Amino acid sequence: MFDYRFVTLLGATLVFAPLSVLFIFISGMGPGLFPLYGLIFLWCDYRREAEAHVIFLFMVTTAGVVLAASAAAQRNVLGAEILGMWILVWALGLHHRRGADVLHEAREEMAKLAGSLRDDESELTRLNAYQASAAVQIGLRQDLTESARSLGSTLDGREVHVRLNGILCARFAGSRVRIQAWASGDPLLELAMKAGTVALVKDTATDARFSSGGAGFRSGMAAPLKVMRQSAGFVKVESDQAGAFGTQEVQSLDLITTMASLSLENIRLYETVQEQATHDPLTGLFSHRAFQARLHEELLRAGRSQTPVSFILCDVDHFKTYNDRYGHQAGDSLLRSVASMLASFARPVDFPARYGGEEFCLVLPSVPLAEALDLAERLRARVEAESFVFQGVKTGATMSLGVSAFPQDATTASQIVRVADERLYRAKAGGRNRVAGV
Repeated sequence: MFDYRFVTLLGATLVFAPLSVLFIFISGMGPGLFPLYGLIFLWCDYRREAEAHVIFLFMVTTAGVVLAASAAAQRNVLGAEILGMWILVWALGLHHRRGADVLHEAREEMAKLAGSLRDDESELTRLNAYQASAAVQIGLRQDLTESARSLGSTLDGREVHVRLNGILCARFAGSRVRIQAWASGDPLLELAMKAGTVALVKDTATDARFSSGGAGFRSGMAAPLKVMRQSAGFVKVESDQAGAFGTQEVQSLDLITTMASLSLENIRLYETVQEQATHDPLTGLFSHRAFQARLHEELLRAGRSQTPVSFILCDVDHFKTYNDRYGHQAGDSLLRSVASMLASFARPVDFPARYGGEEFCLVLPSVPLAEALDLAERLRARVEAESFVFQGVKTGATMSLGVSAFPQDATTASQIVRVADERLYRAKAGGRNRVAGV
């Protein structure tokens, strides 16, 4: 009904008015009742009304001056009481200013504490986020470490696929893992093939790309395997629960499949290096170095098992003249053709190699000398019958062959090669295009 200030002024007036009336009618009681004006200031102070102090201090001072004028004998007492009123108002104001200062300081301190609390909360939020991120990174590093340790310790491509399947089954327990060579119409694998990275489907029931149904899973991930930037298959992880896979699972699958791709690529590089180290780049036959190692192994095996080993050393007749007449490209083509013929006469256990230049050799485990001579004659005849067409021109070539055998001709690798070389020289000296074996 009444506002706060009205009540304050009403209370102060109810003190001021009666006292002022008493001073008018009973002036002799002025010095004794005048201090009661202090109730006005105490009431206003209690009501936190600072402006009322000024108003009523002026009115009280005026009343005191009027009262002193009518009671000359009591002027000193009234003057002291008026001064006391001023001192009371000043003390109350001082008290409130100090209280306001204390309150201001308290509020500033509270503001600092609130700011510090906000900073602490922000730091706590950041630490929680860092902890969550660190947990994710630790998990990813564990996946990377385990994948690198398992996948990087084999040089067998099939074993890489087996280990990759085991790692994925352990990492995504409860999910189905498949490794396959082709996308074969699978929409998830096709997404991974187009993206070139991990494809994620959180819920096939709400994904428009799977609106036709028949996906066979609710959520899934797929990643391509690449070797030398070429597709080497796909990895697919499926779940019957929607939203089973998130960012962390995608990152894990990406890391694991990347490690598998690197392992397969390392195997491919190793095989390429091995191929280059053990095979002749022009003819594709085994190199001279690989031949020496294999011949030594076969002789040791034959010595233990008491079985024969035959060795054929052959040479293209007049190869320098052939090169001069038809050119070096024709010569290279001839060597490749002869190498192909030699390889076609070899069994899976035999060892055809390029001995050097236009010379070739063939190691024949468990083949006696008579059978080796027959094989050498058939090879000679095959070469003689071939036209060796180069750029539309029939060129023609022949071969001379020397044959030796373990154990009747030699017992060491150097001896069996030397005997075959001597017989090859004899075949050439005898007119070429022939086989010498005794």
